[in-house]
Amino acid sequence: MVRKHLIPVILVGALAALALWASLASWSIFELNWGLVSTLVLLVILALLMWSTGRQPINTMVISVTAALTALAVLGRILFASLPSVQPVTFLVLLSGYVFGSGTGFIVGMLTGLISNFFLGHGPWTLWQMLAWGICGLLSGVLGKGKRQLALMPFLIMSALAAYFFGMFMNTWHWLNLVYPLTWTTWAATWASSFLFDTIHAAGNVIFAVIFAHPFFNYLVRYRNRFLGVDRGY
Repeated sequence: MVRKHLIPVILVGALAALALWASLASWSIFELNWGLVSTLVLLVILALLMWSTGRQPINTMVISVTAALTALAVLGRILFASLPSVQPVTFLVLLSGYVFGSGTGFIVGMLTGLISNFFLGHGPWTLWQMLAWGICGLLSGVLGKGKRQLALMPFLIMSALAAYFFGMFMNTWHWLNLVYPLTWTTWAATWASSFLFDTIHAAGNVIFAVIFAHPFFNYLVRYRNRFLGVDRGY
């Protein structure tokens, strides 16, 4: 199931990367509005992932835990909005995928980005945030698949790397939509300018994981085993 989730991301991402490389190489046929093109590409990826996730079997208990985790992540993002780059969203999205599987992690991440921005402000960045957090939850399901105990060190490493991935994703949005010209120099400058904030995000994720990972994991696993009747990620 995880491979089916990743196929559309890999295929569309590879095509987008090829087209972007061609544009940077000054191929005139690819002189496009990359803000618009990137949005259309993300819409395709998001639609394919939603379609793939929607094909999984589901029940009311899965819907309930997905809604509860999404609400908690949304509330956490709003409460921590005044602290630059420090928020529990990424940690909660990763834990959702780790315990309940890639499908749940993806949905929690996607919905958190969408719903929280009704309070914090919608814009063209919303789609990118939805997909970035959704992919974090999806990939977390790969690491946590079938685990009965939390592997803390791998989870901490994943939490730190997820922050840099999220930063990379959002930097790409900023670069494609707001920076001119699109060159490797401006690309590197855009990413370098956010390195400090990405590092703060990574440190925050690690702190949240150190403090809350074990109690949250144990509680969610008990819920999973009791109400879903399984001893593995959903």
